[in-house]
Amino acid sequence: MIADLLQGISAGSPLAPGLGLLAGVLLGLSPVALPAVPVVMSALSPGQVDGAGQRKAGVIRAAPAVVAFVIGMDGVLALTGYLFVQVTVLLARGAMVLNLFAAVLLAALGLRLLLRRASLCDQARRLPPRPSEALSAGLLFAVSGCPGCAPIAIGVGTAAALVGPPVLALLTVAAFVAGRAAVLLATAALGARLLPAGTDAVPWRRLDLVVGWLFLAASTYYAYRLLSGGVSTVLPGEPGSGLLP
Repeated sequence: MIADLLQGISAGSPLAPGLGLLAGVLLGLSPVALPAVPVVMSALSPGQVDGAGQRKAGVIRAAPAVVAFVIGMDGVLALTGYLFVQVTVLLARGAMVLNLFAAVLLAALGLRLLLRRASLCDQARRLPPRPSEALSAGLLFAVSGCPGCAPIAIGVGTAAALVGPPVLALLTVAAFVAGRAAVLLATAALGARLLPAGTDAVPWRRLDLVVGWLFLAASTYYAYRLLSGGVSTVLPGEPGSGLLP
């Protein structure tokens, strides 16, 4: 029954608020919601009856606390799901802007690396050794250093959500992260051995020059996708997405 209501909501029915209300009522009446009942009852039962048997605080006074409890329990998750879809739509609709931004940013960074006189490894900060600090650095780098990777990473996460059980989805995302990390580690190890930085006698072997050319190549790739029409702003399931007959 609730699945039918959710399907009606996702279909864009004008009665979506009413269907959402009904879904909330049915969820509250289902056995899975029983653990929340004692918590709500505690807001009304203990110490709420005076000596004459009159209830001191009724349902109306307890309603704000109950609503806040439900918002924290279910509303945040529902809002998270909604925001995830909205962010996905925003990234899909803005795919051309993201690709253009990535092309310009990578070109600027690549030219800076190629034209600078000092070595990249001598001046750039290294990756923080602590995982917590490295995590923060990765979040910042996802926006400033690799914006074109965001649609791919989100696409992997979205596809993982459709493959089956949550455990399988988490394993899929973990495998994606492991693959990315393995390539980065292998590249760094190979670069440290074959492309030592700060070698003025053989400038083409400097790591910053190699990275600069790689950035320019990546910028060219993003520009090619834009000019060739390879960037789509159509969401999966919409006409022209290739997922409909």
